[in-house]
Amino acid sequence: MRQYIVHKQIKITAPADAVWDALTNPEKTKHYFFGCRVFSDWKPGSDIAFKGRMFWVIPFKMQGKIIAIQPPRLLQYNLFNKDGSQSQVTDRLEESDSITTLRVTDDVGSGVGAEKRYTRSQKGWGKILTGLKQFVEHA
Repeated sequence: MRQYIVHKQIKITAPADAVWDALTNPEKTKHYFFGCRVFSDWKPGSDIAFKGRMFWVIPFKMQGKIIAIQPPRLLQYNLFNKDGSQSQVTDRLEESDSITTLRVTDDVGSGVGAEKRYTRSQKGWGKILTGLKQFVEHA
């Protein structure tokens, strides 16, 4: 069975601490993550939730669990999909000369619906990372 894994990366002209803050601060995520705020206490095993409104009216929520966290270098969590499957997202940050490279891996799983999740995730992470870069570099 085929695994569907999205790999994206972007270079952001900012220190890793600033990028990390934008990834974990709900007042900042709403600016680039499709209007969603992220909520967690940022400890392994803790809940993570992205909450917002699609098209400003439809309530939207993604939930999961923190798997691993090493600020400001690594954030790994899973998200529960509507079909009962799980996606696993890994954010890795590397800083060199005040430029942070953010690598995102989103393993959307396999089986029924995986190809559709992969296509949606591929497009979504492109928009999120572009928005994150613009937000952090111009904030």
